[in-house]
Amino acid sequence: MRPLTFVHLSDSHLMADPHSVGTDFVSALAATGALLRDIEALSAPLEFVLHTGDVNHDPQREDDYRRTLELFSRLGVPVHFLPGNHDRSPWLQRVLQGVEDPGPHADREFEAGGVQFLLLDSTVPREEGGHGRLEPEQLAWLEGRCAAPDGRPLVVVLHHNPLSLGVSWPEELILRNGEALHEILTLARHRLRCVLYGHIHESLLTLRDGIPYHSVRGSWFQLRTWYGQTSLGPEPLQWPGYNLVTLTERDTFVRHCRVRL
Repeated sequence: MRPLTFVHLSDSHLMADPHSVGTDFVSALAATGALLRDIEALSAPLEFVLHTGDVNHDPQREDDYRRTLELFSRLGVPVHFLPGNHDRSPWLQRVLQGVEDPGPHADREFEAGGVQFLLLDSTVPREEGGHGRLEPEQLAWLEGRCAAPDGRPLVVVLHHNPLSLGVSWPEELILRNGEALHEILTLARHRLRCVLYGHIHESLLTLRDGIPYHSVRGSWFQLRTWYGQTSLGPEPLQWPGYNLVTLTERDTFVRHCRVRL
């Protein structure tokens, strides 16, 4: 492989009304705009961006995603989008992934710089709630790739947090079969560089069985958790952020970047 640098961001929550705030924080559009300007100014050799879901907050029509596509096209590099629990997957697949005939899941696979990327759609129907789940056919698809005699470095990407945070209030929003996902991932842990996810609006590293799970700050508002926490708490410094990830032959670097508003 060759050295590879990309951005991981998540949870832009762009709204149907682009100027809506929705919380006590700055508008989602303003926060995402600041974040994109910061990424544009990077002098790092950026090859693409991974957006791990909740791209839009309350999409009312497919055209909402066309506005999102126009906004992110300013980066000038490919952007790989996954849906989150606030998204509408068929619209996202058609507009942001370029899929003419969307299927039930937005799973994707691609290679860059000799690295294998597996993108998993962990969303469930909106009426079921904000938690995540991987269907048996998705787990089988993943297992086939993790068990294959493949020497490429591997990165796995999804929206929901696969493992418990040790925090009571978000447990209902977790990937419900994250333990099954983890067991499959252990098949490839000799080459699995990292698992990247969003959803929790916080940068957190969880290391289990030698597999690093990295979340990323939100592109809109930020939360702060600690082990044993029982009530939701915002982070005092509400700056959006992203992770700048570099993979080399031997090392994986994950740099946490904040954008001052």
